[in-house]
Amino acid sequence: MKLFNRKSKVETVNDEICNVVLHLNMRLMPNDRGALFEDPIDEVLHKHNIGEVTGGGTLLSEGKMPISCDIDFSIKKEQIDNFISFLKNVGIDTMAKGSYVEYDGQKDEVGNLEGLSLILDGTGLDENVYKENDVNDVIAEIDNLIEEKGQYHSYYIGEKNTNLYFYGNSFDEMKEIISDYTKTSPLCENSIIEQI
Repeated sequence: MKLFNRKSKVETVNDEICNVVLHLNMRLMPNDRGALFEDPIDEVLHKHNIGEVTGGGTLLSEGKMPISCDIDFSIKKEQIDNFISFLKNVGIDTMAKGSYVEYDGQKDEVGNLEGLSLILDGTGLDENVYKENDVNDVIAEIDNLIEEKGQYHSYYIGEKNTNLYFYGNSFDEMKEIISDYTKTSPLCENSIIEQI
């Protein structure tokens, strides 16, 4: 396993700054991690003069599949309680169970979402299925089906499979909602649904 795309702008820590690490128990490609979490949170931090994102990384399997993510923050100590409260509130609707925030020797859990991985057969279907169908249509259709129950977050393209990652309030609900679609969609033939 290796950590991808981890960097930090903060080299020293002083009495006025607190380093915070947000661990996301979510399978996100680095660009999705940035678009969904780093960029919007950094914008809020700068807007309110609280701190900044200083780095981030994605833990990858040997096959380069995303496993989990970390985001590093440099936060003004007088703002730390407000920032932790903000993460916990935001995390309820946007972060998966098993995510946590670490700061000043403390570790607090954040997040309530459950993950669903739809694993598509990337090599075993008829060649025309791949030519005539678009995985983006599958993503859009599932997003439409699960509506407020969850949404698409990221993907992984391996040698034999393409994994689509959805997060929502209940894995079981999302699985039930999409099961009929996965039985009829050409690209979903031989697909597997797993909880992550």
